[in-house]
Amino acid sequence: QEIQPLIQATNHVMQKLQSLLAQQKGFVRDAAHQLRTPLTVLKLQVQSAQRGDLNSEQALHDIGLTIDRATQLVNQMLALAKVEQLSASSQTVITDFAVVAREVALELAPLMAERNLDFEISTEPSKVKAPDWMLRELTRNVLDNAIRHSPLQGRLKLSIASLDGRVILNLRDEGPGLSADLQARLFQPFSAGDTRHGSGLGLSICLGIVQSLNGEIKLTNEPMPGANSGLNCEVQFKRAAET
Repeated sequence: QEIQPLIQATNHVMQKLQSLLAQQKGFVRDAAHQLRTPLTVLKLQVQSAQRGDLNSEQALHDIGLTIDRATQLVNQMLALAKVEQLSASSQTVITDFAVVAREVALELAPLMAERNLDFEISTEPSKVKAPDWMLRELTRNVLDNAIRHSPLQGRLKLSIASLDGRVILNLRDEGPGLSADLQARLFQPFSAGDTRHGSGLGLSICLGIVQSLNGEIKLTNEPMPGANSGLNCEVQFKRAAET
């Protein structure tokens, strides 16, 4: 009877370790598979350049694109691993989500300008119990995803507001939306809708961040007024108490 609490605590720790090891094993397996593809492509491109199949300028351009995609994949894998590692830790830092969102939007402004998007942002002070880097990574991934799937000269609207003790981020675009099949697996690692332009880790990172902060995230096909298609991304967190 006296050692029952010790036994229960030990079993609890072993269950957590088993879950963590299984998660890491699956992630390493998937990551190894995904990294093999860009490395194989890069090798073929180098061999093609050595044979002179393409002029040097075109060959270097293609190699550069492959390296950029591989770099993005590695960076996102590291971000996802960091989120998973810290998901069980308690968060004591309070960050204004609105400030982070505006800073990230400014960083991604060149991408919006490249697609000539009509971007609208509306925020109000909205404090969340979360580290700055987590909210920044979350916002960057959902906004980058919306930009890449928006049509040229399309509209994009980002808002952050507080309601009933919750902080709510809404991001709406005029993209093609999601098919039922893609919507069912979109938050799984390496489930990009278009593998030519993404690794499929962005929304998986978002889900990991939101879950670690006890929040909610959902994607719904919801056209903007006057549009034929569109996607709405909604993220909710509990509002941090004012100090």
